[in-house]
Amino acid sequence: MSDQIPLRVTVIGASDAGCAIALKAQAAGHRVTLVDEHPQTMGQMSFDAPWFYGAALPAALMNANAVAQVVLEANPGIFACSEAGVDVRVGTIAWGAFQNGPNSRHIGVPKVGLVSAEGNELLDHDVLILAPGVRDFVPSFRGADLPGVFGVKAGVAFLDLYQCYEGKRTLVLGTSSRAVDFVRRAIARGVEIVGMVEPGTAFAAGDAARDEMAALGVPVHYASALLAAEGKVAVTAARICDLSGGAEMAVDCDSLCLAIGVLPNIEIPAAMGCRMRFDAGVGSWLPKTDAAGRTSLENVFWLSSFANGGADPKVVLEAMAEGGAMGDVQPAPQAASDQGAYLRSWIDALYASGGGAVTLCKCESVTRDDFLGLAPPTYLHGGLRHPQSPVTGPEGTGPRVHQDLLKRMTRVGMGHCQGKRCRDEAALLLSLRFGIGLEAIRPGSYRFPVRPVDLSLIATAEPAGLRWSYWLHDPEPVLE
Repeated sequence: MSDQIPLRVTVIGASDAGCAIALKAQAAGHRVTLVDEHPQTMGQMSFDAPWFYGAALPAALMNANAVAQVVLEANPGIFACSEAGVDVRVGTIAWGAFQNGPNSRHIGVPKVGLVSAEGNELLDHDVLILAPGVRDFVPSFRGADLPGVFGVKAGVAFLDLYQCYEGKRTLVLGTSSRAVDFVRRAIARGVEIVGMVEPGTAFAAGDAARDEMAALGVPVHYASALLAAEGKVAVTAARICDLSGGAEMAVDCDSLCLAIGVLPNIEIPAAMGCRMRFDAGVGSWLPKTDAAGRTSLENVFWLSSFANGGADPKVVLEAMAEGGAMGDVQPAPQAASDQGAYLRSWIDALYASGGGAVTLCKCESVTRDDFLGLAPPTYLHGGLRHPQSPVTGPEGTGPRVHQDLLKRMTRVGMGHCQGKRCRDEAALLLSLRFGIGLEAIRPGSYRFPVRPVDLSLIATAEPAGLRWSYWLHDPEPVLE
């Protein structure tokens, strides 16, 4: 691609990695567009994407102009990109990315679908760099839909990005490094952390972090799990239990931060058809990349601290100049993380303490037991409910489970959140219930749009004469 300078480079996500490569590419003479979905409107936040904000959105978010100023000032990388001449699109949703392939032969120049308050378009590009960051891991428990329950990334966003955190007494689930970071930020802003809940017997973030929390006066409830968030119209308390003896206690709080872990946003590369691999350390499927972030699709890069450390911008620029796809080069190493095991320990503890009657999929009102028993949706006649097992697989290949099969049978993952709340816990429940590894659970497929958007807006962005071919081949992700 060296003869195509300057290249049209689209970067999705104003993360540290996204801003760094956008600046480098602009300095190298390329025409760069940087897209980020923040600041978000209250309507967008209500869909809990990309983070789990929960049902208690602060009233301060109603002032869109003030929110926009606060958010942009909190991200110096965006300001640096704008000053350098990068075409910065904030408050803009990247809902899909398209290029010619077996399923779509008439796209022409690769395109990214964008929707914002200013308009809607399909943006042409030569190089697509995906740096979309992470999303909250959201486990199920009784009272999880009460206002005051939120994910750790959403909590940090309320504290620092949107600066509208309203909790006074917060209980934190987890003792991960993310949980510790949230506690530090919250205490610095005058929030009382009434405790941390840990299913294990040791502090997950290590002894130094444990000692720091003790010095801050934060109690830690070891070998414990959350039974329920309590309250009629909002969280007023949390009920936790001792996993070893079953004793229960109530903790007075007005907010509950789910800080067990975060997972990478893989919707766009998976839906595009990038080759995927399972990373046991992360506990998630990831796009397969090389050290420069190149995926299996031509001129499509995926940058993440989970896979390639965000990749050195200089290395990414060199790979952009070479063009092409990952090919037969050495793939990026797996992440040095034990998050996968930690997520598993939490779901094991929550299922052991809460049982199977807890609602797993809030959108479709499906319980854990109904999901594991492959119970049809409740609107079907009860006589259709027959005991089944989701475990399949040809002889000699070992047990296998396909989440799309379970989605169609139980509707878990079919709701408006597009599985962002339930798909990860659903896979962990299947792994625990049927004794199979997560790598043997084929993940549910993703579909564009990957964010909830008004379909009429997408329709207005479609250029005249563009012809789409739908589902001419298996649309599922290509797994290793």
